[in-house]
Amino acid sequence: MTNHNSWIEHRAVYPYAGFDIEFKYPNSITIAHSIDNCLCVGVDTEFYNENDASFEDNTRQWCICLLDTTEYSVDYLISSWKTVFTGEVIEKRDTVIIGNLKALRVILKSKEPNASYRQLIYLKKYSTLFEVMNVDESTGKEFEVFCESIKIIRNKKP
Repeated sequence: MTNHNSWIEHRAVYPYAGFDIEFKYPNSITIAHSIDNCLCVGVDTEFYNENDASFEDNTRQWCICLLDTTEYSVDYLISSWKTVFTGEVIEKRDTVIIGNLKALRVILKSKEPNASYRQLIYLKKYSTLFEVMNVDESTGKEFEVFCESIKIIRNKKP
């Protein structure tokens, strides 16, 4: 079990969007540069050239993705995630609280052996759709602590 008191605090500033995001993550993993408009934490991977299609600098174990609410719907995103699975997909939905906001949590898992897994949490704030994701079922308890640490803070637009 990870000592949550030794977790690293991170703050990402989005001045043109009008908010900042703060969260904590274990000191045993690292934060990646913004990948596909997402803040991702995970285990370090081999460095790839930025022009390579597979450019990543960590396993993207947990991510916070920022999406435009006019371009993406939650149902569209859930449907698109289902396409990465093989076989029958089990879907569970409930609600959780993230930063004092009610959010939809969706867990997707395949019935296949060595099945793919996604825990997706969706919330809207400041005209932004936040998709918080866990791709590693074994880190569920730590992911809950990660989610509880997320704060979306209003800042002044320039």
